[in-house]
Amino acid sequence: MRRRAALGCSLILVAACCGSASKPASGPCGPCQSTGGAGLERVALPRSPKLTHLAQERVELARKRLAQLRASFEHGKTSLDELFAALRDVAFAARDSGFRGEALRSVLTDYRDAVLALRDLTRERMAKGAVGEDAMNRVEALVAEAEYWLGEAEERL
Repeated sequence: MRRRAALGCSLILVAACCGSASKPASGPCGPCQSTGGAGLERVALPRSPKLTHLAQERVELARKRLAQLRASFEHGKTSLDELFAALRDVAFAARDSGFRGEALRSVLTDYRDAVLALRDLTRERMAKGAVGEDAMNRVEALVAEAEYWLGEAEERL
């Protein structure tokens, strides 16, 4: 009975936000406009233990792949682009899998720090002529993304 009542309230709220078939809503409703913690965009639905486990496993597998690629990179068998992609995969997996709070911030801080270190390496390689400006531009875009993701996570703490 409670579930039906909650579903009914949700449907009413959605209908209010979306307008009707004949008259669409002119903009977001009050709760959707809220910039405080009460806005609907900040409400996290409870996740099943299975999804929580799969999210953790996804991040751990991305970290394992990154560790393997780092070792391979040190032996000259993996490219810098492959290493960047693996770094991003870990950060993206954590964000996309619903990590929150300190767990997400920690992953994103590691990502940002690693991208900054790889940016320095790319600069050195560019100075030696080993990579071009396009590589540096890609790295700068990754740095901006990493900074944004980290800033976003810190705002939600």
